[in-house]
Amino acid sequence: MEPKQEQVLQYLAGYISAHKIDLIDKALEKRTRHLTVVLEDIYQPQNASAVIRTADCFGIQDVHIIEHKHKFKLNPRVVHGSSKWVDVHQYEEEGLNAEKCISALKSQGYKIVATVPDQLAKPFHSIDLSQKCALVFGTEMTGISDYMRENADDLVTIPMYGFTESFNISVSVAIILNTLAEKLFSSNYDWRLNEEEKKTLRLSWYRKIVNRSELLEKEYLKTL
Repeated sequence: MEPKQEQVLQYLAGYISAHKIDLIDKALEKRTRHLTVVLEDIYQPQNASAVIRTADCFGIQDVHIIEHKHKFKLNPRVVHGSSKWVDVHQYEEEGLNAEKCISALKSQGYKIVATVPDQLAKPFHSIDLSQKCALVFGTEMTGISDYMRENADDLVTIPMYGFTESFNISVSVAIILNTLAEKLFSSNYDWRLNEEEKKTLRLSWYRKIVNRSELLEKEYLKTL
């Protein structure tokens, strides 16, 4: 982080209560990019919004949205403000959005693990978390695309014991993240954010919770 940004961080902290700063510090200690979530062409806004809320609850910092036929749109009644704590990355241009997303994630060291409603696939409990992992969830009706199935490093499923073939997507994400986050946080893997990431994220969050932070920051920088 540049020196001026460090100064802005300290300046904005003066507008935030000690209680809120403590909450942010505790959240940063449990924040991770070791796991990330990818949603492919979700068409129901409440489902995508629920996933973002769930990601925040389990300390997942990034959610990647691949758009094909369906545009991503937040439902504020479902997301309950959690979107300001999570980084949402949208792949929304015409063309090869799935390819762009997968390429970007693999360049960052992620293995791609796609979820499928196929009881012959591996159970999700078997996912190896020693490597960064991107969990892909497909559209509500047809699941992941053929491209995703062919290019994923692994396919997993949630074991089912009743007559219904699959869970709602937001429920699926919650079930998998609940198990994997607990497994990850109790491991010896290097899953935490580094200090530079924490500072950058802290500044981003401060800017979002301080009223008129953009104006305050602009005026403060004039004094430096």
